[in-house]
Amino acid sequence: MRRSWLEPLLVFILVLVVYVGVTPETNQAYKHFVYMALGFLDARVDLPRLPGWYHDVIYVQGRVYAPFPPVPAVLLLPVVALYGEATDQGRVGQIFAAGAVALFVAGLRRMGIGGAPRVFAATALAFGSVLWPATAIGTSWHYAQVVVVLACAWLLWELAGTGRPLVIGAAAVMAWLTRLSLLPAVPVLAALVWRRHPRPTSVAAFAAVNALGVAVYLLYNHLRFGHALQLGYPLLTMAAVNAEAYARYGFFNLHFVPEHLYAMFVRAPELIATPPFLKPSPHGMALIFTSPVIARLFYPEGGARGWWPWGALILSTAVPMLFYFSTGWVQFGYRYSLDWWVFVLVLLALAVGPRPKAGDYLLLALGIGANAVGVFWVRTLGW
Repeated sequence: MRRSWLEPLLVFILVLVVYVGVTPETNQAYKHFVYMALGFLDARVDLPRLPGWYHDVIYVQGRVYAPFPPVPAVLLLPVVALYGEATDQGRVGQIFAAGAVALFVAGLRRMGIGGAPRVFAATALAFGSVLWPATAIGTSWHYAQVVVVLACAWLLWELAGTGRPLVIGAAAVMAWLTRLSLLPAVPVLAALVWRRHPRPTSVAAFAAVNALGVAVYLLYNHLRFGHALQLGYPLLTMAAVNAEAYARYGFFNLHFVPEHLYAMFVRAPELIATPPFLKPSPHGMALIFTSPVIARLFYPEGGARGWWPWGALILSTAVPMLFYFSTGWVQFGYRYSLDWWVFVLVLLALAVGPRPKAGDYLLLALGIGANAVGVFWVRTLGW
């Protein structure tokens, strides 16, 4: 047991040291979840101390609210209880991200994946993906993405082990009560629970935990907006970058699919004349530029055996977001990919076989370099 946790512990320490060392300060401009946690500590759901210049806020009867689900704020409660408004939301996010990478390694170990491929995949998660720039930004939207990565790593760890329905249910609730984009994955997880424990009571236990999460969320909405089914997002005053698209097409529409596909697979960085010679678009950037290791998925060692559970989780989460009105804003890379990136890297660990090849390490090095440039731009542009 001690040996099985030594590797994740060392991974946690190493990743956190790099994150903190490269980013001594995170962006303190938008930390909605700190103010949400302050409200919870005062037994209220509005945000009376929120700075007046924040956007993505809702005004109802003279009170201000954030539209976001509550889990990221709940996780901040112990820290906010100690440090109050001075809490560094981004720094806590870096701790969670390092914990997610460690849990990811532990999950791959549980799956029986060897040392070389699991360290390779963990490095791709920590430094070869947009998780690293997201932790360097640390604003509310990116902090929530980090919490989702932690929840997905927890799901991986449990699915790779005994697959306890209550634990899978709790991890699922943590994920979708952080970002509602994870809700479509719940039926897939229910199928995985049934596959592991083909008994009605097992699926019922998983469903009960999620039903409890739904009840909490509906009550939270009622307390905020006076109606359980009011999620808050339709009440937002949209920023200029998204206002026209939302006014014309709403939150979800087929019209937005090409823009997401372009951001995910095509959009390139801007060439500039000064180092580092590449400048990212705030609308996002194609995965092949930020994480070129994904090219390895097209020629896996040993075929595609064992891929369907992880592929189903990816598709159930990624496809609905293609219809969403925004691809994200002020970000390095396509940050919505973090909703399902843990599952992509499980496939990567399977794809590289027992030992990654020289070409695999080259792709990984390119990804690390790209995201190091991303962290540079995060600090340079004040994101």
